[in-house]
Amino acid sequence: MGIAGAVALRESILLTVRYDALVELFPELRTAFTAAGVGQYVAATAWVVGSVSVLLGIASVVGLWLRGRHVLSVVRKACIAAWMGAWFYAMLVFKAVRVVQIQDVKPGGAAPDSWNVAAWRLQFLWPVLLVAAVLGLVYLFAWTRAAIRAWTNDPSKEPAPGDRVIENVRSHGPDPRFRKSLWSSAWTHVFFVLILPWLLSYIGCVDPYRVPKGKGSPAVAVARVQKVEKQKKKKKLIVNPNSAISFNFPDLNDSKVEMIVEQVSRVQYDADPSRVMAMAGKMGVGGEGPGGWPDGMDDSKVRFIRLEYNGQGWDDGMDAVSRADINFLAKIKNLTGFNCATRGESHPVRLLKKYPKGYAPPFVYMTGHGGISMSDSDMRILREYLHGGGMLFADCGSQNWDRAFRSFIARVLPGEPLMTIPDDDILFQLPFSFVNGPPPLWHHGGVNSMGVKHNGRWVVFYHPGDVNDAWKVNRSGMREDLADGAMEIGVNVVYYSFSHYLELTRKYRR
Repeated sequence: MGIAGAVALRESILLTVRYDALVELFPELRTAFTAAGVGQYVAATAWVVGSVSVLLGIASVVGLWLRGRHVLSVVRKACIAAWMGAWFYAMLVFKAVRVVQIQDVKPGGAAPDSWNVAAWRLQFLWPVLLVAAVLGLVYLFAWTRAAIRAWTNDPSKEPAPGDRVIENVRSHGPDPRFRKSLWSSAWTHVFFVLILPWLLSYIGCVDPYRVPKGKGSPAVAVARVQKVEKQKKKKKLIVNPNSAISFNFPDLNDSKVEMIVEQVSRVQYDADPSRVMAMAGKMGVGGEGPGGWPDGMDDSKVRFIRLEYNGQGWDDGMDAVSRADINFLAKIKNLTGFNCATRGESHPVRLLKKYPKGYAPPFVYMTGHGGISMSDSDMRILREYLHGGGMLFADCGSQNWDRAFRSFIARVLPGEPLMTIPDDDILFQLPFSFVNGPPPLWHHGGVNSMGVKHNGRWVVFYHPGDVNDAWKVNRSGMREDLADGAMEIGVNVVYYSFSHYLELTRKYRR
């Protein structure tokens, strides 16, 4: 324990020095670590490890020179403190590697793939794990009868807890039947709790997503023009009536050019909430037709897929009573005539990588009420999906989720900020026109819809007002016109995502 304490003290002093040397050697790490607060975590870890070293030193001195039950208790508690220090250091290593992985930093040109991530963790953790294992043996022997007798002079000969553990490990227990049952139970729990879920994480199947094939046009509702009557100005001329200069020039108010300019500049456009797609045909691209996209697929079906994650409310509205997903699909079918699924779907983020290239969902939906917990690998898969042509339709279900989502999307797409989408953006124009942007509804996260742009394309659409509630049965008490607007902004997202995804992934379907 004294040796371990001395090593821990040395490492606590050198930890910040080694951190500075690391970011000096790999400058690309400095920006990422500074933004994530790794430097502060290094300083805190150094303080914790230094404190543990002091406790180990005290325990070693006291344990060597003094006797008593309290001394033995100090030795045991020092081991526990050492494990806590090792755990704190391990969290530092995992945090640093996670930052490198999420932000896709390549120190020395090494990509943060699964093999390199595992190698980095092992490189920094194995010495600490070795010391923790040795102190684990010290803790175990501190509970044996020999140790108890040496420090407390207890004459009892009954096996202590440590003796029983050691004997069971050595001989697997005195009773063969118990021995078989114990190990069978242990391995069964390990298999079903750890191994089987890990294996299932690599197993899963998805149906390729097929966008409707055909031709169509994004029909824009014709705005209603409301003319504003112009009030004629009274003429006031103060001149000398006997002047030789003629003031009988044409009045600007009588100019036809002025009248045209006035009419064009002062008309008001009124969005009609009951607007429907007409005149231009069905929704799609390529010209007037039955609806669809020339790059679409036969046997298609518009599907609504939401992401599963560890967090409250990810499945809000999916139940058979609320029917938010089903109602939205029914609205799309009613407006476009497309073949739509009759139920909503959901699956974990990891399954996004299972879709064939060019046949992934053009958009996926995400909502919730609380925090968002997602693994590093899932965030990387989501980032690759978005950069590869997909779109995330995020819907804020509460103020807590607004804070959680803003932090979450910053980690998924580092360096690509969440920004307000302008009211005149094409996303708000086709196929339904929202003159002042989409309705804010409950505005849990503000009143402005936001998004993240990548290479000129919106890869994230974030609505702050819980459109999912307006899709539910009875519209959650919302007015019908506002609920219709919530449906229509969803249709706009579907149209935008379909059009851009097909264009970006066309090469994979040739």
